[in-house]
Amino acid sequence: MEPSPLTLDVLILGGGAAGLWMLDELHQAGYRTLLLETESLGLGQTIASQGIIHGGLKYALRGRPSRASRTIRDMPLRWRRALGGEQHPNLAGTQLRSDYCCLWALPGLRSRLGLLGARLGLRVKPVPMPADARPIPLRSWSGPVQRLDEQVIEPQSMLTILGNQHRDRCLKIDFQSGFEFDLDSEGHLQRVRLLNPETSEPLDLIPRHVVLAAGGGNGPLRDMLKLSTPSMQTRPLHMVVARGDLPRLNGHCIHEGKPWLTITSTVDCADRTVWQIGGALAEDCVGMTRSETIQRARRDVLRALPALNLDGIQFGTYVANRAEASSQGRRPDGPTLFQEGNIMTAWPTKLALVPMLSDSVLDLLPPAARNDAPQIDLHEWPRPSVALPPWEREQTWNDAHSVAPDLR
Repeated sequence: MEPSPLTLDVLILGGGAAGLWMLDELHQAGYRTLLLETESLGLGQTIASQGIIHGGLKYALRGRPSRASRTIRDMPLRWRRALGGEQHPNLAGTQLRSDYCCLWALPGLRSRLGLLGARLGLRVKPVPMPADARPIPLRSWSGPVQRLDEQVIEPQSMLTILGNQHRDRCLKIDFQSGFEFDLDSEGHLQRVRLLNPETSEPLDLIPRHVVLAAGGGNGPLRDMLKLSTPSMQTRPLHMVVARGDLPRLNGHCIHEGKPWLTITSTVDCADRTVWQIGGALAEDCVGMTRSETIQRARRDVLRALPALNLDGIQFGTYVANRAEASSQGRRPDGPTLFQEGNIMTAWPTKLALVPMLSDSVLDLLPPAARNDAPQIDLHEWPRPSVALPPWEREQTWNDAHSVAPDLR
């Protein structure tokens, strides 16, 4: 006998930072909620991110306030409270790569003006760092170095904590062969039928509301659900990773009024220091070969950190696609949420803006009602694991001097 359908207040599709944060807040608010994930938790934008809880640095460097800077400026405090266990979601125990970022600038008027803009335009103000308090690679830097109290989290750690807290509410499914749905004549999603990936047993869900929070997966989901607008855009980054005997460093090197290099540090499974290197470099290298990108990264890093020794350091690259609501190729000013019938489509735009996106979902929902519906035993259903970070999946590592010109 098939189990009775499970009635839900909200069904979330997508298990990255946005989906898991929503799941926690909706559950805490009394909504009966499930999250479905077809891959691993965070696989895509969350696990590929550098983990910086931005407060609007990129916008402040322009020297004038903008809508985007006003949107994001309060997010570091919101995250800090969650990371401290002071509010939901309770992210206490999340590993921090650093409690702050460093700011330093290459010589030039625009770079110096950018640092001034950061001091004027950010809610969290950067403060000067004396030489003996700086990370090792910056102690001999001749120019000013500032400390910006924006935390840098370990995304995999955050995903693990939220995934463990909500294990009973996260199901692993097969979107290709184990996911069917019924729409009514007005486009409302009435029923979702799932097949257990391990046993093929069916489960029917009757959701009152559905949230698409799958990042780049929102596009295919919207096509499947016959939702034509709004469209989705992707803006790729060609990120560089380096591993070896590297010092710990988290921060931004400013050049020409923008974060030219953004470096964050972590440790891999073999206890090697790993740098993720992004910023303008990752945007400029889109379309370049792997070899060209590594050579460019090596030159830029040595220009930003001339005292650094890269002998024996291995390099790799990966492409991260930022999925957003279509905005003619430009970055949207903030998180985006569209509602069509009982289906919402959500894009946070940036990791730091995930709490604001979750607030927007809650604002659109009616108050949670008392739920007396019986629970369905889902203990036999497989749960998604947490994604491995890119440097643990990278199979080809090269010394910068030995990269073949045609290696991609």
